[in-house]
Amino acid sequence: MNNFQNILEGMAGRRVLVVGDVMLDHFVRGEVNRISPEAPVPVVRVTSESDMPGAAANVAMNLASLGAVPVMVGAIGNDADGSHLKDLLTKAGVDCSGLIVSEEIHTTRKVRIIARSQHVVRVDWDGIIKNEDNVHEKLYHTAKELSSTCDVLILQDYNKGLCDKALNETLSATGKPLLVDPNRYCKEPYSGNFATPNLEEALILSGYTPKGSPVDELENIAQAFFKRHNIESLVITLSEHGIALCERSGSVKRAKAATLRGVFDVSGAGDTVVAVLGAALAAGASPWDACRLANIAGGIVVGKSGTASTTIEELRQNLPNMEN
Repeated sequence: MNNFQNILEGMAGRRVLVVGDVMLDHFVRGEVNRISPEAPVPVVRVTSESDMPGAAANVAMNLASLGAVPVMVGAIGNDADGSHLKDLLTKAGVDCSGLIVSEEIHTTRKVRIIARSQHVVRVDWDGIIKNEDNVHEKLYHTAKELSSTCDVLILQDYNKGLCDKALNETLSATGKPLLVDPNRYCKEPYSGNFATPNLEEALILSGYTPKGSPVDELENIAQAFFKRHNIESLVITLSEHGIALCERSGSVKRAKAATLRGVFDVSGAGDTVVAVLGAALAAGASPWDACRLANIAGGIVVGKSGTASTTIEELRQNLPNMEN
């Protein structure tokens, strides 16, 4: 495992640009002991509350916990949630110089109410960037300028209006390695070196209809994806089936699932995968070794509560679980 030890050590100080939709995740935890007399719904007695950066901001948090230097490019509103989100990122060591504050939008906030580890409901306040908002031009300029200082670029699309074709093309044209975490609702083709969808997203974005189990048709799904998108390699997360690296040549490599602690909460697991993949590539890892590390990281964070991150030490401790 010396090679993986070197990769983990090589993540330190690597600058990774994260461009995408940012949001504030608010968790309300409590207990349910009765049903409301007002409606047939559970009454949650709150025992704790916490805030965590979510979506692309969670990718940045994961990178920071790996010892990399995440550079955040996104947009927040001039509001309390945006200010709080920026403070959380800054305290974690995220470079927020590319975080644009706009009067034209409000910061996306998602509230998850959880009772005894079970999600009761999620409430969203979505801050959508519209075409008429004066935000995109600032984003293009900021992303292009900051990309020159970074080793790897990540584009994180959460369908809040920030990630459009022009932004994707701006990042792709820099010549830096670009990882795209796509959104199933995107109407435009993606461009980049890697795309990191889960299996359901890969099916939707490829347009392919499997004849049997999708897990058994990864090569067909990947080739259909490549026909629609200007992507060089496809990293598909397969939930309990692990992870796959698919190439345009037709090559498909798979690693078994690495759920090391049992599945507790899947919130943000995809963010962790793309963060570890990006940090590993920045450290000089091969695509397959980067995938294997990302697979281990995904297994770690689903065993944690909330929008979680993994650390270098956790990855190092779990290297013996790496599939050869």
